Amino acid sequence: MYISLIYVFSMKREIPLLIRLTEDEKRDFDASAEISGITLSAWVRQQLRLAAIQELGRVGRKATFLKPVPMNSDGN
Repeated sequence: MYISLIYVFSMKREIPLLIRLTEDEKRDFDASAEISGITLSAWVRQQLRLAAIQELGRVGRKATFLKPVPMNSDGN
């Protein structure tokens, strides 16, 4: 998980995603992000990435946003 977080935080993001929420959803999403210690944007992106990996995996596809992370020659 640590390596994937480093990779995710270093990615450049340029495309906004506008979604409509109920007040209750927004309040609970904000609270969940705060509990996780990350911004709402990062929390939503994390949840969407996990959902996409699962949904695509169910039909035998791999998420294209998953890229290999270079490792040091000693495996770290």
